[in-house]
Amino acid sequence: MGQKASAGLAPLAAELSATYAAIYRHCHPVHTVALGHQSVRALQLAGEGGVTVQAIANHLGCAPNTASEVVRRLVEKGLVSKVRRPEDERVVEVRLTAGGSRVLEEQTGLDAGKLERRLARLPAARREAIREGLNLLLDCVEGE
Repeated sequence: MGQKASAGLAPLAAELSATYAAIYRHCHPVHTVALGHQSVRALQLAGEGGVTVQAIANHLGCAPNTASEVVRRLVEKGLVSKVRRPEDERVVEVRLTAGGSRVLEEQTGLDAGKLERRLARLPAARREAIREGLNLLLDCVEGE
């Protein structure tokens, strides 16, 4: 899509972002572990599969020693583990633990109970429209 064509989409993008933020504000879960933004982003990347500290540094846009410190704190909290790759033991992967998966969900997801109570107020057709719209948006953003 050209720059001019996408420029007209800025108001829609801003509205979707604000809507997402409002939904999160109303349905966010209680956080059991205090984490900073970099730590949450590192957990998200680790959740995609065993990644290296260098990949985390690239993802966070920081120096490798900063990423190492983020990973060290996550290891101390039991949220990630460091494992050597079997095919190349020189490479250390950072992997999400079961506890890390739970914390990642509560840090980035919605409280399903709160959401369920609100969805219950809507007719089935409106709930299905929400499902379809969110899946369509997900398909759109995953395509990048």
